[in-house]
Amino acid sequence: MSRRISSVATVTRGLSGYPKGKSLLAAALGFIVLSNQARVKAAEPVQAAGPRAEARALAVSAGTPPSEPSPIEYSLSSGDVVDIYVYDVPELSHTYIVSPSGTISVPLLPEPVQAGGLTPERLARAMEDAFRQSGRLRRPEIAVAVKQSLSNSVAMEGAVKNPQMISEMGRTKLVDVFTQCGGLADDAGNTVTITRGPFAITDLSRQGGVATPTVTLDLKKVMDVSDPASTTAVWPGDRVSVDRQKPDIYYVLGEVKTPGGYPLKNGTEELTVLRALALAGGVSSTARKGKAFIIRKDPAAPKGRDEIKLNLQSILMGRSPDTAVVAEDILVVPGSAGWKALRTIENAPGMIAAGAAAAVIYH
Repeated sequence: MSRRISSVATVTRGLSGYPKGKSLLAAALGFIVLSNQARVKAAEPVQAAGPRAEARALAVSAGTPPSEPSPIEYSLSSGDVVDIYVYDVPELSHTYIVSPSGTISVPLLPEPVQAGGLTPERLARAMEDAFRQSGRLRRPEIAVAVKQSLSNSVAMEGAVKNPQMISEMGRTKLVDVFTQCGGLADDAGNTVTITRGPFAITDLSRQGGVATPTVTLDLKKVMDVSDPASTTAVWPGDRVSVDRQKPDIYYVLGEVKTPGGYPLKNGTEELTVLRALALAGGVSSTARKGKAFIIRKDPAAPKGRDEIKLNLQSILMGRSPDTAVVAEDILVVPGSAGWKALRTIENAPGMIAAGAAAAVIYH
């Protein structure tokens, strides 16, 4: 049994004397309904039985046959895109967007029409009343169809490759929605939070499940097909947010062209002293290449830190190993005139980290 994604409201009063008008209006409305039915049919899963069918009914129809449970009537909200057809007035028959205040501004009407909270059918009747009261149209006949709705989409945000609104007609696996966004971003963290919409809460309640407004899940479990969490579903109107991992930072200070804090990129080739210096723009002509050093945290060391001496000239010539740089390392390249100042900074690594963290440089 087919379902419509939106309600279409028409008023055909007074058409008995206008056979041509009736046929034109019927053809226009038929096109709107069939187009919406085609979109719903294309988006529906192959199997749609039991609770899945009920969830889809909530999301895509304003009414169902008497044999099925009656879903919540869809109400328009800000951001919804609607097709409005005004019979015999093509200048007014366009696509409109519900404003943040919940209204639609239509030419010839002196005031915006309230749309937020109304069903498409009630909006059509409200617009007809507004045209009659304004005296602009004597017998307005209007059809309204929802073209795009935030309530018929899953909002994907956070650490995914392509954050966007994903149009869904019913219950869908969370991992499938991740796929539509291009997968997880490189800096994806450990958790994903789902803020449930009214369709999800209603459907979960009908199934006897837990219908909490917010759900936080372990992202690794969600992505593991052998874990029950991988079957987690989302509904139209849900908002999914993947948290971002806090980047590990290292610091390059002293006689380099761009001193500051730099993020360690996950999954890339090992970072070494020479690569760190290259990212910082290289050393200056006044750098003391034989006196460079790394300040590294070491709980076993007397002051909780260790100093690794470096000879950059020897590393460049391949005589010494290119030392690896790890998170929270502070690579210092002293200059001929600033050695004493840098030795003072060396004695206060916490101050270095705090100052450099204020200007983390991303590449």
